[in-house]
Amino acid sequence: MKDLHYYLTNPFDDPKISMAELLAFSTDHLQRISANNPGGIFIPRLAATTTALTGVGNAFTDDETKLGLRKARKLVKDNYRNALPKSVGKLAVAVEAKFGEGSAEFVECFPHGRTVFSNCPDDEVANNLQTLINGVTNHQAQLDAQVVPDATALLAGWNAVYAPSETSSGAKTTTQAAKKAARSALQLELFKNLLTIALNFPCQPDQLDIYMQPSLLADHPQQTTPKPTPPPPPGP
Repeated sequence: MKDLHYYLTNPFDDPKISMAELLAFSTDHLQRISANNPGGIFIPRLAATTTALTGVGNAFTDDETKLGLRKARKLVKDNYRNALPKSVGKLAVAVEAKFGEGSAEFVECFPHGRTVFSNCPDDEVANNLQTLINGVTNHQAQLDAQVVPDATALLAGWNAVYAPSETSSGAKTTTQAAKKAARSALQLELFKNLLTIALNFPCQPDQLDIYMQPSLLADHPQQTTPKPTPPPPPGP
């Protein structure tokens, strides 16, 4: 039997993992949990990991690193926004099933219809979600108990990915201790994500491939072109 202590050891603390590899893995992983988030199970982890990744961006001033982080945050935000109409649609179905689509209760929750979540600018998404939350909260006694928490989770998830996407990382001087702390915080959040995946998909190791790409943490030695074989010396 494998020592159970092994499962409480953070594999992301491996000193052989370079910062470039850690960032590549983290940005890819964030995109994966954003795009594959059944029932919003990863919304808290998405928020915490995005915050930790932003901390790394603030601590490391390399322009290329910051550019990659900005692109990653924007992609995570875009993925969440693309998935939002489907998530809102489930809540709309719950309200419609109880009160009817033409009812005053439905209009209270969706005054601009459900398509607004596909068409409105990003800076209006939070307001529309808050309107939805207010509406379902007013009628929570008649609705399924999960409707209000699900609507609230959608807004929390949106705020978690939207704010970092809109905030540029200003370069600043940081100490080695601050850099180490930022990296350690990111490594810890990645480990928590790994444990969350295991908790939600026990005895399903294949699920890991959906959410994490461990090969991004492996060393990739540069390929070198072999030297051509020198011609034989001329004969006598």
